[in-house]
Amino acid sequence: MHDNYAVFVDNVVKNYGNREVLKQLCMKVERGTIYGLLGASGCGKTTLLSCIVGRKNIDGGEIWVLGGKPGEPGSGVPGPRVGYMPQDIALVGEFTVKDAIYYFGRIFGMDESLIAKRYRSLQTLLELPPDDRFLKNCSGGQQRRVSLAASLVHKPELLIMDEPTVGVDPVLRDGIWNHLVDITRKENTSVIITTHYIEECRQANKIGLMREGRLLAEESPGRLLTIFNTTTLEEVFLILSRRQEEGRLTDVASLPIADDQNNTIVDATHLAGSTASVATVSTFEISTGSTDVLTTKPKENRCKTKNSMSTNRMKALLDKNWKQFYRNITGVVFLLTFPIIQTSIFMSTVGGNIRDIKLGIVNDESMTTACPNFSPNGTAVPYDFSSCHFYNMSCRFLTYLDHPMIHKVPYDTVEEATEAVTHGHIVGVLYMSENFTGLAEERIEKGKDIDPVVLDLSQIKVWMDMSNRQIGATLQVKLVDLYINFQNDLFNDCKFIPGLADLPIDIDYYYGDQDEPYTVFMIPGSLITIMFFMGAMMTSQIIIMDRHEGVWDRSIVAGVTSMEITVTHLMLQASIAIFQTVEMLIVVFAIYQQTYSGSILLIYLMVYLQGICGMCYGFWVSVISTDHSMANIIVTGAFLPMMMLSGMMWPTEGMPFALRMVAKCLPFTVAIESLRNVTKKGWSLDNFEVYDGLAISVLWAIFFGSLSLYLVKKKR
Repeated sequence: MHDNYAVFVDNVVKNYGNREVLKQLCMKVERGTIYGLLGASGCGKTTLLSCIVGRKNIDGGEIWVLGGKPGEPGSGVPGPRVGYMPQDIALVGEFTVKDAIYYFGRIFGMDESLIAKRYRSLQTLLELPPDDRFLKNCSGGQQRRVSLAASLVHKPELLIMDEPTVGVDPVLRDGIWNHLVDITRKENTSVIITTHYIEECRQANKIGLMREGRLLAEESPGRLLTIFNTTTLEEVFLILSRRQEEGRLTDVASLPIADDQNNTIVDATHLAGSTASVATVSTFEISTGSTDVLTTKPKENRCKTKNSMSTNRMKALLDKNWKQFYRNITGVVFLLTFPIIQTSIFMSTVGGNIRDIKLGIVNDESMTTACPNFSPNGTAVPYDFSSCHFYNMSCRFLTYLDHPMIHKVPYDTVEEATEAVTHGHIVGVLYMSENFTGLAEERIEKGKDIDPVVLDLSQIKVWMDMSNRQIGATLQVKLVDLYINFQNDLFNDCKFIPGLADLPIDIDYYYGDQDEPYTVFMIPGSLITIMFFMGAMMTSQIIIMDRHEGVWDRSIVAGVTSMEITVTHLMLQASIAIFQTVEMLIVVFAIYQQTYSGSILLIYLMVYLQGICGMCYGFWVSVISTDHSMANIIVTGAFLPMMMLSGMMWPTEGMPFALRMVAKCLPFTVAIESLRNVTKKGWSLDNFEVYDGLAISVLWAIFFGSLSLYLVKKKR
């Protein structure tokens, strides 16, 4: 029975949460006819069409399209047997008019010569804009005509159009209807069309009047006008709408129908006796209002069509993605300069030497900052080969503080300097007592027998503001280093054993050195995180744009698979990531002259794979997000937690054990450590602590990609 109809809808129920959109709706569209679906905005027309073309699952009932259920073998959906024009334009703004038609022609597997022929024919019929005009520069009416042409290019067996004539010139609208009538007669094409212009559906073979998720009536326009004894279809719709409100809708095939305006009675049974109406009376179905009982039929598990990946479709999608990219000049500039800007900012701001820290100096031994000599002749004066006499040792130490990190600010008293610290003018106070030189000599000579008071006064006292721990700790370490240098030079002048002033611990380095800037430690983490989140942001935005513009759904109805769309998007983004990775490595290792020990190719591969992992993560974000704002929130919201847990800002060894285990499972925690092993230690791929970083990137990419494809299919 279903084979006799182009579309057969039987008791279909569709819910959005607790809201019923379609309520046990029935509809039958004969082959080779025009079916006009009429109703106000929000009545469920677009939802019904989305269910017919397989983009939304139903919660009850059955739908048959061209002899099969949507998505099953034998159905025309998805595939070239159906032409679909959604309510939205659903075209790529960076396409020219010609590009849009050729894109769908190629998806449908048409030869280039046939596409060109059909394009010229449709260009004349629909008065399309010039070939090279970009769709984003076309008016709304022009865009709708191009959208209609895209649905007609392959001469489909079933044509489904949602509001195709909105904003179209009345003369052109008449021409479109004449064309629809022509193809139904000559090519046996079946047409479903929704429109706001009720009266234009007089040319349809059958119309369905829809309100609040139900069909009020389904019959030919002429028969409806006869039954209700009116001159316009709008009056028919008004009468049926009133009866629905009053709960008086009944089956006109069995009950007489009163004309509300003229109070006349029409015997529907008698009308059904005429030859012209016998074929259509069985399809004249009117809902029974509030007495209807919702179906309890469970949702079916449909077998999905297993479409293999098509070379023609893949080429068409790659062409679309490439044109979307290179014709968006702002996007091209951003994608190619953003890695350079990000990396340059990082290299210029993170890990550099801190300069000009203001340190207050209170020197009670010498109130002058000019210290020309440290002994009568400018040199130390040894005696008994064990002691030295010095002058102005405090001034001598202060000369060691002539360092770019330290900006000395002299004060007369400790109280005055402390007041400056409390007001944030300086970050610390360094104090040396009166007769500091003599007390320091006594400290050296007496050793363990020194008086505690002398020991205290011979110290250089420092009070620090540690509210900014990074600056405070850095200055503290630098003061200790400078004092060790001062004491070594002092002991050398006294002919002491070399190294006596050094700390009694000898540290050597397998990798790196003591003076290595913090930047070197941060480089692997910055490269990994920039590539990951840049890939995530890039992919999530472009895919959400495709979905919101309707290009994704329209392409799938045409026969494209979610896998093909995903793969082609990732192919283009992965190609862009090749150049972005090169740019970042050039900035770090060529422009800023950072050294590395391992293979540059391995470094490149590890950074690049993180970009791919980020793209797959971005794809997942695009699937679960409803719009660009939500995607941005998810991507940026994940940035700081993943940064903190990655060990880039603080070692994972400082975390609780459970949290450390979680951190190790994240996409780039292990990858950062692996990259550090390559850049600083020179390890190769045969070392597990390098291999695991690559492996976790690949595994996360596979996980996010597979999860995204599953969710895309489930969301239908």
